[in-house]
Amino acid sequence: MVLFLYAVAAAVVLPLPVEVLLPFGDVDPLVKAIVVGLGKGFGAIAVFYVGTRVNPWIERWMLRHGLVRRILKALERFVRKTGWVGLLVLLAIPFMSDTAVNYFYALLNEKGEAVSRVRFVVANVAGGVIRAVVVLWLLP
Repeated sequence: MVLFLYAVAAAVVLPLPVEVLLPFGDVDPLVKAIVVGLGKGFGAIAVFYVGTRVNPWIERWMLRHGLVRRILKALERFVRKTGWVGLLVLLAIPFMSDTAVNYFYALLNEKGEAVSRVRFVVANVAGGVIRAVVVLWLLP
């Protein structure tokens, strides 16, 4: 239960990676990986919601700031080009900040068109499971 809640918090607000808690507890590693993935998926729903609500504000703000607009538009193209696969790959990297990656993809996801909510959540679940399996495999 603690691992699940920590995974949700890591996806939504905590800048700390979930790998910190993986070595603790006498639970099957596969169960831990699934719990982490489900926690990240649950947190992803909240992040996606925030991203779709804030994106119009960011778009309006970009219109007033030339240099910022060019930078954010380039990042928006990156999100559009890599889509859910890019999100999954980034979230599968051990010790990567889930919070930063999730908000990056959610906020620059033009009206949810580059990555749908379902694919956003699935990428979080799969990325969380893959990441936990890799870390647990590397632990002695």
